[in-house]
Amino acid sequence: MSKEGTESARLLELHEAHVRAWNEFDLGALGAIYDPGCYIFDTIPPPVFRSLNDFLQHVTPALQSFNAFTLRTFDHLVRVDERRDDRIGWIASRYEIEARRGEGVHRRCGRWTEIYEKRGNEWKLVHLHSSDDPEQG
Repeated sequence: MSKEGTESARLLELHEAHVRAWNEFDLGALGAIYDPGCYIFDTIPPPVFRSLNDFLQHVTPALQSFNAFTLRTFDHLVRVDERRDDRIGWIASRYEIEARRGEGVHRRCGRWTEIYEKRGNEWKLVHLHSSDDPEQG
């Protein structure tokens, strides 16, 4: 496997760990994946968060109010930027969320992009952007 192929496989594994961490709401795993100053753009107001901690402070009460939460991603596109000595990588995908609160079910689908920066031998998530599917509107 080429170096780019190996790094792409590592990024996809990290993406899968990222999705698993959200599904399990594992704060330790999220902290290991995200750069502390990661920029997060989401559809949850306010739309811009300047760190994982800011985002978690905002989203944790909502997540804790659900009795079930499932995030699934698919149609992955994984790239490592060869022009910058393989230090930048990204994953674009589509997502579906299903969250249950009591008898109510909240569903959302959209697009999701993770941008990673390689530091030494470790990838860190430096930017996350999610947006609702325009067809869902």
